[in-house]
Amino acid sequence: MMKFAQLARTVVATAAVLATTGAMAQVTTPDMIKARQKVFGVENVNASTGALKKDLVIFSWLGHNTGAVSMHGRIFLIDSYIARLETTPGRTPFVIKDIVDLKPEGIFVGHGHGDHADNAAFIAAKAGTKLYMSPEACGTAQTALTRMKNDPFMKADPWFAIPESTTIECNGMTTAGSVPATEVARVRQFDPQVCVLAYRALHSTSVATDPDWGYRPVIDTPDPNDAKWFPVGTRLTPSNPRLAGQQDIRQGSGPGGVDQINYVFVSRLGYNFTIHANVSIGALKEGIGSNFRNGTPADGQRLLTLAGQQLPKTDLLFTTLDSGNIENNGWRDHVIWTEAIRPKVLSTGHVPVATAMQYFSGFKDQLAFMEQPRNNWPGFPMKDWPRIHNHTDPTDILKPQIYNSGDPAWADPQKAGRIAQYCS
Repeated sequence: MMKFAQLARTVVATAAVLATTGAMAQVTTPDMIKARQKVFGVENVNASTGALKKDLVIFSWLGHNTGAVSMHGRIFLIDSYIARLETTPGRTPFVIKDIVDLKPEGIFVGHGHGDHADNAAFIAAKAGTKLYMSPEACGTAQTALTRMKNDPFMKADPWFAIPESTTIECNGMTTAGSVPATEVARVRQFDPQVCVLAYRALHSTSVATDPDWGYRPVIDTPDPNDAKWFPVGTRLTPSNPRLAGQQDIRQGSGPGGVDQINYVFVSRLGYNFTIHANVSIGALKEGIGSNFRNGTPADGQRLLTLAGQQLPKTDLLFTTLDSGNIENNGWRDHVIWTEAIRPKVLSTGHVPVATAMQYFSGFKDQLAFMEQPRNNWPGFPMKDWPRIHNHTDPTDILKPQIYNSGDPAWADPQKAGRIAQYCS
């Protein structure tokens, strides 16, 4: 363990140049104030300046595995995809202009698939937001920017048009092609309020049924009332035939699709409230991901050790409940991940539309199923389970969760040493 810790410290030191220090210079506008009030709550936004309360950490779910975060007034997104982005507010109670007007300082993208990276390059081009993702996915984001600049439909719309001179800053997290959990990148853009760490992890994949737990398939059973309750409007992504107001601001296919990056956001105030975000989860017991096909159990254990025993202790885990492995092994990997990290709160995302309660109850059932030790599994007693904040689309979108970093509930004696190692 000490050898790996020393490697991590070395990479932190070399990765410090990835981003500049200090908040973005922003011009306060009525649209910015309105967007921030919509996302973070009127009571948390200064009506004159648009500033967020600096004593709070505010998490607002935007759907799928995308979250807007204000950490002591510093605003960033985790992923940028909006599950049903339309030309006017509908099932999703906001439009892309609201996210641009939010003026996030950074977007931290888990991997390059469209259901995580879509909209990122467009927001960056319009709002000056810095992007963070794998270096492979950064190349695809730059390709998307070039395409959008030359899109005749975007050129014809004054708000969507991107000037030819526009550039975006995309920072590659970890070395391209590197082995998961062998590098930890430090982002300094949000110093001194927030320490941001990034590391490569395993992307979702399917493996054979685990004999320890048996065949536990998940068959999606969406609520049949969903389409009736939330009828489809005009999607922003162009249809065939194309409809008025539609524009293509997607990431597009290219390198980086499965190169998974996880993030840790550490408050430097109070009791150091910490958010850990992962938008995909691989076959942890086997150490295999769709980005790491030849992994071994030792690779999976290295990832679990880094996330759970070396990085700063997690208070809020924002995690996916989906996986390519649920078809054979249910939510086994999600329980293994949660047991390793031991968060105090678990906030869910990334479930098929209209299946939120099925996935929530299935995950809870898997927790109970794996509560007792079995073979090499140590067990996960109920007393150690996190409080689960389940998200249902669309009823939980734009419902801010408020955390005070000064609350002793977030105190943990293990935090100080880990923060000193990675955030000093």
